[in-house]
Amino acid sequence: MKNLLNTKTSNLSEILGNWKKYKVPEFQRDYSWSEENWQDLWEDINNIEVENTDHYMWTIVLQNMQENDNYRVVDWQQRLTTMSIIILAIIWFLKELIEKNIDVENNKERIDLLLKWYIWTKDITSLFYTTKLELNKNNNNFYKTYLLEYTKPANTWKLRDSEKLLYEAYIYFKKQISEKFQNDNWEKVSDFFKNIISRRFIFIQIIVDDDISAYTVFETLNARWVELTTTDLLKNYLFSIVSSNWSNVNIEIEETWQHIVDLVWLKDFPNFLRYFINSKNQLVRHERLFKEVKKLVNSPSKVLELLRELEKTAYLYVAIKNPNDDFWNLHTNKKEIQKSLEELKLFWVTQPIPLLFAVYDKLWDIFSDILRYISIISFRYNVIWKLNPNELEKVYNKISQKIYSWELQTKQDIVNMFASIYVNDNDFENIFENKSISTKQWKKIIKYILIKIENYLSQSEYDFEETNITIEHILPENYTTEWKDIFWNEIDNYIYKLWNYTLLKESENRWIWNKNYEEKVGIYKNSPYKITSDKINYDEWNSSTLSKRQKELAKLAKTIWRISL
Repeated sequence: MKNLLNTKTSNLSEILGNWKKYKVPEFQRDYSWSEENWQDLWEDINNIEVENTDHYMWTIVLQNMQENDNYRVVDWQQRLTTMSIIILAIIWFLKELIEKNIDVENNKERIDLLLKWYIWTKDITSLFYTTKLELNKNNNNFYKTYLLEYTKPANTWKLRDSEKLLYEAYIYFKKQISEKFQNDNWEKVSDFFKNIISRRFIFIQIIVDDDISAYTVFETLNARWVELTTTDLLKNYLFSIVSSNWSNVNIEIEETWQHIVDLVWLKDFPNFLRYFINSKNQLVRHERLFKEVKKLVNSPSKVLELLRELEKTAYLYVAIKNPNDDFWNLHTNKKEIQKSLEELKLFWVTQPIPLLFAVYDKLWDIFSDILRYISIISFRYNVIWKLNPNELEKVYNKISQKIYSWELQTKQDIVNMFASIYVNDNDFENIFENKSISTKQWKKIIKYILIKIENYLSQSEYDFEETNITIEHILPENYTTEWKDIFWNEIDNYIYKLWNYTLLKESENRWIWNKNYEEKVGIYKNSPYKITSDKINYDEWNSSTLSKRQKELAKLAKTIWRISL
């Protein structure tokens, strides 16, 4: 590999136990290890001790900086930071022994050696002490102010997530070491560190001499490993192609990146990025997302352009996922938009997001209408028919690209493109007539359907989130023998038929419970909800009348959830 300086096998003592300094680049992700990672590492440590063997810790990639003996930590920063925290926890343990007047002078000397050898380094010219390990700008101040000073933060709830993890890691390893060695095992803890921590953890050290080589090694080693996400790879790639000539915009890039991640959340960033890419380009799957970005962004100017567009779109993305976001407050048709977004959220539908990006960006005046059409399509396609969502994604992607190329400029242009994914009236009505949905899994969906029909019948605006309105099983879930005599052996096939459901007030539903139909029907006739009072007008409730009601309401549904193509 070009510019590869050296590769060798090392242990922690050889890495930290010298005069060298290590800096985590500003663009590297914050500390993210959690208790699961700490537990795994601690188990590895204990296994080394029991089995008396070395433990391979993967690869540390370092970039040689211009200053002598200064290295940038390209990869391995999570482990290196955690190993540093373990050393700090051991120093804390020795301090505790001193407080208890146990081997005071020798423990002070042990602490001094650990600090000088693994935590601090002294500049031969200035004679000032600096830390051997410098974390990124979001974490370094906390690391130096609290962990290195053995100080508890005043308000842990105000800390960044990564700072909380740093502090919790420190607490975790303090607890493990304290339990392992108790109060008087100063010899054992010293031997444990010297022979296990510093010598038995083995890893390959790779040192490169420029940004591109560092990035290439980083990507090659991590692209197939779960630990490194698309977000990490993308961030490192973008920063690696911003040359030193662009150093004046590095701060803007870092701040913009952090703002985007803060808006959409780190774990959701790959989804957001994929929706953004798919709104303007040919459909890309998750596994090819990073490679697609590499093809599209290959210069510092394009890095800036991408980040600025992502930042602008991030506000919309967050608002699409959260219908009550303040983002919608300034829109005159806020109520209609929020209603449709609530429906998409209820349906667990995300395929239209790239299209929503495109419509909002280029054809804002029809955004509310297109959003409503998408909700109707999603109900027919995803909820009732449960067809393969991959086809939806392809069609939405095609429409998005055509919007950005101005091939589609009107509402009717887009509606015409919806034809291939719009379940036609006959198919929709037929499947609706026989639809079964269990309240055990899809209670909100059922309530949404009933409320939507009720609003159509009574010209009301009930919200499916209203708690006072409840779902009534006409044929009860916990049926009596009397009900079984009516439906015979097929009774279980009818309980979750869509039109075995209706609406009642909560107080009425509690009283009516599993009574027979003759007792229930009086309550139904006096219900304020027309789907109950007007649409349950049968002398008895059996498979035949249930099917009649299902057919009648299926025709209504065909009208309610309709787009005129």
